[in-house]
Amino acid sequence: MYTELHARSAFSFLEGASVPEELAAACSAHGMSAMAVLDRDGVYGAPRFYLAANKIHVKAHIGAEVTSAFGWRYPLLVKSREGYQNLCRLITRMKLRTGRKGEGRLERDDLAGLHAGLICLTGGEEGPLAAALASGGIAQGTECVRQLCDLFGRKNVYVELQRHYCREEEARNQASVEIACKLSLPLLATNAVCYATPDQHELLDVFTCIRNHHVLATAGRLLCLNPERHLKSPPEMERLFADMPEAIANTQELSARLDFTLKDLGYEFPKYPTPQGCSQMQFLRERAYDGMRDRYGSENEKARKQIDRELALIEKLDLPGYFLIVWDIVRFCRERNILVQGRGSAANSAVCFALGITAVDPVGMELLFERFLSEERGEWPDIDLDLPSGDQREGAIQYVYERYGKLGARP
Repeated sequence: MYTELHARSAFSFLEGASVPEELAAACSAHGMSAMAVLDRDGVYGAPRFYLAANKIHVKAHIGAEVTSAFGWRYPLLVKSREGYQNLCRLITRMKLRTGRKGEGRLERDDLAGLHAGLICLTGGEEGPLAAALASGGIAQGTECVRQLCDLFGRKNVYVELQRHYCREEEARNQASVEIACKLSLPLLATNAVCYATPDQHELLDVFTCIRNHHVLATAGRLLCLNPERHLKSPPEMERLFADMPEAIANTQELSARLDFTLKDLGYEFPKYPTPQGCSQMQFLRERAYDGMRDRYGSENEKARKQIDRELALIEKLDLPGYFLIVWDIVRFCRERNILVQGRGSAANSAVCFALGITAVDPVGMELLFERFLSEERGEWPDIDLDLPSGDQREGAIQYVYERYGKLGARP
């Protein structure tokens, strides 16, 4: 049974013609239980692909094609949570190298400490093996694959084969098979999918013209030779690779190794730096009780019960760091006479009121806390802070950067 492990979505800007939902639907229609989307230099389409695939019981594998300093791309698949973290770090590193959109490049040294949890394919026409074969033949191609094995580990490199009825591609396949045999590496069939259905190849042609500043009449060889880069069914791929059944079988073997899905991501808010020996929850509880005495006095039992109920849910959902970070920003602004005001559904929270984040008394006005935060809704709380424009706003933003690190904060 074949599993497609190298597809692009429309989030590979002007290089993919189908949105993630279309790819997931086509995958299910073909009876495939899993599929991988590897967009160019990012995991932009991964959340939508995961959500769409999850609804129709398809496993959504995550990955990306990461552009190297030489222009070719590493096709990388995520097999663990550590691998996802490393992939995101690699993409961040290559994008920060120039700071200009679309110009980031990954250096070989970047991979040295960030390869764990990743599977590397040798790629198709834009992969490292194709570039090596074009420049130095079998010898250079073999050395290229050896270097990939040194970087990712021999068990984490697959020699990729694609067949789109192209003479040059088949010559590359034969060289790839020879290299795989020489180095005892597994073969892997993919279709380098760029669109879900054959009719969408015309849309990709238009995108190709836009990307290369041509019209269809003058695009010529810039366009794909045929509409073969659609998502093919397992029987189609098995017929296409009838002479190499192991390349088909290995797609199932590799898919089984890719344990990670976005369900396992488990986002964590940045840790608020509390005093030694004091947990974030303990520190938040102390700040909330201090604020409660200032706002309500020490005798207001109704306010205490409400704050205790809210704190219990905040602890259960592991959100004390979020509330402390917002409290810290508000504290910074007030100490420097920067106008700041929390608004929105956060005004329904007695904890936010006690922390000085909001100015509305939700206990006295009998506001519904669950409009802001509840376990059943399964959503992160949203605390909006209004700040004045200009230097004061910028001062608050710079404080957040300095306090939590430029890679851990955004305006």
